[in-house]
Amino acid sequence: MKRASFAMVFFIALSVPVFAAAASFRFQKVGDDVYAAIAEPGSRAASNCLIVVADYQVILAGAHFTKATTRELIDFVGTVTPLQVRYVVLTHHHSGFDALDTDFPRNADIITSRRTWQILRKEPGRIKNQVIFFDQGLTIKRGSREIVMTATERGHSEGDVFVTLPEDGVLFASDLLFNDVGGYMGDGYFRDWLMDLDTLAEVGARTVVPGLGGVTNGDGIRRFQSFFRDFTTEILRLAAKGLDADAAKREFSLPQFQAMPGFRTFFDANFRRAYTELRELQ
Repeated sequence: MKRASFAMVFFIALSVPVFAAAASFRFQKVGDDVYAAIAEPGSRAASNCLIVVADYQVILAGAHFTKATTRELIDFVGTVTPLQVRYVVLTHHHSGFDALDTDFPRNADIITSRRTWQILRKEPGRIKNQVIFFDQGLTIKRGSREIVMTATERGHSEGDVFVTLPEDGVLFASDLLFNDVGGYMGDGYFRDWLMDLDTLAEVGARTVVPGLGGVTNGDGIRRFQSFFRDFTTEILRLAAKGLDADAAKREFSLPQFQAMPGFRTFFDANFRRAYTELRELQ
């Protein structure tokens, strides 16, 4: 049941028709040989990605990879460099959804957190690539460029990774951050996620690539923090009244965000996850 509902949420997200020939990403240069792949609403892409062209290889970071979206990303790489994708930083994976994150170029190594790897290795669709996993942080240096990966214990999912490029002032937050759009929070750990957002803000990046929505900066992090705090505060208000989930859902009121793209699409899954977790605080 969880797998079916999760698939439905992700692939009808934003309720826009998908056409086979349509591009899934809009590509934007955000640094020296650094590109953001922004998921087009209603396309086959469920999350933004980051592409880093280093001296001798390409590093791709993101999540929710499918065969089609991976192909589109690699095709774009071919338009900017003859170099090959050598590493894929898998920023997270949702348990029970084995149709994603298993189909990569065979010559690419996967880098992810230990927690994400523990989830992914249990899926029926197994990764055939070599895998590098780490507990808290990992930095790789390619030529003059450093790619810094930091693992959170829990946040948007279990084992999220965010990526920073210190020389470029770029932060790739993946789905720990949505910029002015509603995203899937149905596997989130809300108390931990609030602290993760503080950590992202402390990075002080000039350019921030979120998991959904356009490229932003520190202001985008602050806007999402405001939304996230308002959302959790409303959940806590209802939980304090002792309501069951259905009654609380009917009474939930956050009118300032009702028109946000994606808010209604993901509301049911997001509400139930948050209410289940935060009610335990009462």
